Amino acid sequence: MKENQYYEKKSLRLFTRRNPDWKELAKDCVCFANAYGGRIWIGIEDEEEMPLGHQQIDPQLLNTIQRQILNRTVNVSINTTLQTAENGGEYIEVLVHRSASTIASTTDGKYYLRVGEACKPVPPNEMYRLLTDKRAFVWELQTHQKVARQDVDPSKMQAFVDSVRASTRVSEFVKSKTNDELLDYYLFTDGTHLTN
Repeated sequence: MKENQYYEKKSLRLFTRRNPDWKELAKDCVCFANAYGGRIWIGIEDEEEMPLGHQQIDPQLLNTIQRQILNRTVNVSINTTLQTAENGGEYIEVLVHRSASTIASTTDGKYYLRVGEACKPVPPNEMYRLLTDKRAFVWELQTHQKVARQDVDPSKMQAFVDSVRASTRVSEFVKSKTNDELLDYYLFTDGTHLTN
């Protein structure tokens, strides 16, 4: 599976070395919590689809991850499970729940949002918008019509993109996004489908 808005892969080596990068994992959890939620697979390399066939993981690492994220984040809820791939190799799945009514942050006061496959900092001028949009997420995420993302009307898409980039009320942070990232940012898509 390719990394995207909902999935992230992390090397197991990042968490079994002497000084694990807990700060980076906390940042990724905040990103997912402020967007739609997501899954982080620890033990699958970026270019790979599965873990190494002989890979075994100490179950205690799941508790350590849970504790480290709890200690380094605010308003983030996760579940960790040990998974076994088809080839017999083990990996950890960190399920990050969407923070539906609050804004998640790191304990040092930093805010991030998942946009595509990247974790972006939320600038101060976007904080209010992120907070006010939290309650609207539930309705806007519905995909009852099952209209595929690639079926978007090109002329309407171009008109939307042009109006966003021409607006004086939109920050440069938003204007710099690609067309697909704009669709994600304004909640016009949920995975492969257009939203209401």
